[in-house]
Amino acid sequence: MNKLDYLTLLVGLAGAAAVTVGMALLHAAAGWVVGGGFGLAWSWMTARSAGRAR
Repeated sequence: MNKLDYLTLLVGLAGAAAVTVGMALLHAAAGWVVGGGFGLAWSWMTARSAGRAR
């Protein structure tokens, strides 16, 4: 991975964290739901990417 890939990953994680924390400030359960949604989306995209690499 090059520097741009790491920067993109870092910005994506920071954005997901910001949305999750923002929702948690509105309602604690909403923060958990949004965080779980991001986790599910991340695992799906990772599995999809690994499946294409074969």
